[in-house]
Amino acid sequence: MPQGGEPRQPNEGGQGGGSPQQPGGAPRQGTVPGQDTMPGQPGVPGQAGAPRQESASDEQWTGSQQGQASGPQGQAYGAPPPAAGAPMGAPMQGRPLSPVNEAETRVTGRRAVQYIIDAIIYYAIAGVISWVLNRGTGGVHAFLVFVIAVLDVALYLVYWAGIPYRQNGQTPGMMVMGIRIISADGGRASYLQLAVRSVLLVLFGALAVIVGFIVMMMSRYRQRTGDHMAHTMVVRAQVQPAPAQQMYAGAGQGGYR
Repeated sequence: MPQGGEPRQPNEGGQGGGSPQQPGGAPRQGTVPGQDTMPGQPGVPGQAGAPRQESASDEQWTGSQQGQASGPQGQAYGAPPPAAGAPMGAPMQGRPLSPVNEAETRVTGRRAVQYIIDAIIYYAIAGVISWVLNRGTGGVHAFLVFVIAVLDVALYLVYWAGIPYRQNGQTPGMMVMGIRIISADGGRASYLQLAVRSVLLVLFGALAVIVGFIVMMMSRYRQRTGDHMAHTMVVRAQVQPAPAQQMYAGAGQGGYR
C-alpha cells in the first residue's frame, strides 16, 4: 500500500486498474489495431486495401447508360419504334390489308345493272362510229376499217378508264347505281388500274363476264378477275377514297404510313 505522499507505482504484469505500457508508443485511442492494413469490410468506407463495392445506385446508373445506347431490349439506337402490339424487334410481315369495310363491297346486284347500262351506252357509241366509217371499197375501205379499230380502242379506254378517272371512279352506269371504283388500299384508283381492270372484258367478252362473276362471288371484297389484276374494288358511292394506310397482317393493329 502506498504511504502518504509516495508516488504510486504501476502494477506489474498489466494487472490492476492502470493501462499497460507498450514499447514504441501506444496506439491511438478509438481505433482497432491493424485497421489500416487489413482488407476492408463491406459498408465501411475509408479502409485501405479494400476493393470498391458497387452500390445499388451505381448498378442502376450503369444500366441506364447501357440502355441509352442499346434501347429497349436490344433495339438499336435511332431505329424506329415497333408497331403497337407487335413483338419487340419483330419485322412487319404479311400482305397489306385493305382498310375498306367489307360491307361496303356488297353491291353485286348494283354492279350487274351498272354493267348493262354501261354496255348499252358504250356499244351504241361504238356502233355509230362503225356505221359512219364503214364506207368505200378496196384500199379506202381497208383504211377506214383500220381507223374504226383505232377509234374503238380509244373509245374503250376513254369510257372504261378515262371517264371514271375524271369522275372519281364512276362510269355513267355507276353514277346511276350509286357505286364507284377505288384502289384496294382505300385510295383513289389510278388511270393504269382502271385500264387494267377493264382489259379482260374486251379480250374474252362474255366468257370474261361469266368467269368474273364467279370469281367475284367467291372473293372476300367481291373483286372480279380484273379487280384482282388491278388491285381495285367496287364500293358504294358514299365511300370516298382516302389516303392508303399501310396495315400489315401479323403486325398488330398499328402500322407505318
